[in-house]
Amino acid sequence: MTFKFFDIYSSSLKDVVFTFLLLLIAVSAGRYASAQSIPMVPPPFPESSPEQERVAPNDRSPPVIEILTTELYEGKNVFKVRITDDSSLRTREVKYVRDGELRVDGLFRDQNNIYKALIDIHPPSRVVMVTAGDANGNIVSDYKEYEITKPRDIFSQIIDRLSQTLNYFQNLLGL
Repeated sequence: MTFKFFDIYSSSLKDVVFTFLLLLIAVSAGRYASAQSIPMVPPPFPESSPEQERVAPNDRSPPVIEILTTELYEGKNVFKVRITDDSSLRTREVKYVRDGELRVDGLFRDQNNIYKALIDIHPPSRVVMVTAGDANGNIVSDYKEYEITKPRDIFSQIIDRLSQTLNYFQNLLGL
């Protein structure tokens, strides 16, 4: 008799356990879903306004472009130039050929009038052209021809990165 008694309760016990598990899953899922029901307010913008455009009076000279990158490897490279001018720059771009098509990438300001762009260059491309224009409408282009070499091994890249980091800290500290 106890065996039948256990069998009767085992199906209802299964139903109770199953219902309890479903309830537990629903409650825990609801708790995670309501963890952030209202989106957080984004942080306020910085107090300082973006750089104002400078227009130097009687500025008839174009910006001065100094290409700082001395070598390029096949693939992605950080291309650096220094562009100086009395007025603000409106146009800053680098042009090169990739897969038979002309690519135009923007140059982004780093520090001390140094601008950078990430370029993806492969042979037979050799020429990289930089164009800069200021707020007075003075435009200049400069180019440099490179011998595109195969990418270096990982050890050389690590040593080069450590050397660049050391040079950065030396320049930062004025040593």
